[in-house]
Amino acid sequence: MSRHEDLDWVRTVSAAAVVLLHSSSIYVYRDSQLTLLGVSPSLLVNQITRFAVPVFFMLSGLGLGLSKRPMKLPDFWLYRLRRLAVPYVLWSLFYFLLDVKGELILLPQLAALVFGGLLLKGGAASHLWFLPVLLELYLLYPGLKWLMRRAPGWTLAVSFLMTLFCILALYLPLPLPGWLRPRLWRLFPPWIFYFVLGMAITEEKLARIRAFAQKCAPILCSAAAILALVYSWDSVRCGNLESVKPQLLLYSPLCFLALLSSWKLCGRSAALAAFSAFASRHAMTVYFSHIFFIKLLRRWSFFNRSFLTLLLTFLLVYGLSLLTAWIPELWSRYRKSKSRTA
Repeated sequence: MSRHEDLDWVRTVSAAAVVLLHSSSIYVYRDSQLTLLGVSPSLLVNQITRFAVPVFFMLSGLGLGLSKRPMKLPDFWLYRLRRLAVPYVLWSLFYFLLDVKGELILLPQLAALVFGGLLLKGGAASHLWFLPVLLELYLLYPGLKWLMRRAPGWTLAVSFLMTLFCILALYLPLPLPGWLRPRLWRLFPPWIFYFVLGMAITEEKLARIRAFAQKCAPILCSAAAILALVYSWDSVRCGNLESVKPQLLLYSPLCFLALLSSWKLCGRSAALAAFSAFASRHAMTVYFSHIFFIKLLRRWSFFNRSFLTLLLTFLLVYGLSLLTAWIPELWSRYRKSKSRTA
């Protein structure tokens, strides 16, 4: 088991929340007889799960902050490119070929140009924007690490102000150049605070955060639940359902703490602990693959009906995404066992 089982749990729940968020996208504007504070359950689910992407950025920075592995700069970037860029390119190509128009097949040079443009902005599928932003933050990491060693408070404050300014520019909205507005949320500035916040959590600080989270678990979980409802209601009131909002600067870290605190109870189940370790290990495969299964299921009208079919869609998509990750792992184990007996 991982020595950071609670972080595995946070990653597992966040990955499942991303799947639920994207599964709910076609249901949010549909009328529902069942409402809570005037909000339909599908829209509520869509908004409650918005914490997941910022938490993923936090976990990415936290993983680097906790890492004790000495690595030269070129080796660091090569390792991250191999871990993220290669699967990103392959999955982008998969989604591009899935949606490619017939005329592009007849014009391979044009197809290559279109694919290259989509690759730069994470546009081959609706969820892939996360990877270019994360790679941008990895490119900045050595400089951010240097700044965090010398002026951690200032670095955290400046990253917060940068993220806040970008969020307000999109949320209010403030006047921005026409070419920048639709692209800004796909760049690193609106997300850098979450990444730096994760970097700021050292082993010693994580131990203190764990102790605080476990001591205040009921308060943290209750506060996260209340803020989730307030956040959802405010989204409806403002007519803004996007993830780039100032409220997330409080809501996402609070959800991180609430999930961390919940592990003390959830971790008592050996089966749940084993599942969390497995699902956390394959969180990126779930992230890459789940949109394909959502598109596949939506071809049947049965999966486009109600809140109950939304939940069924989520369970099927999450299960199929985990299966996609499990099959290569089984194959790898089979090959290793076969080589031992040979």
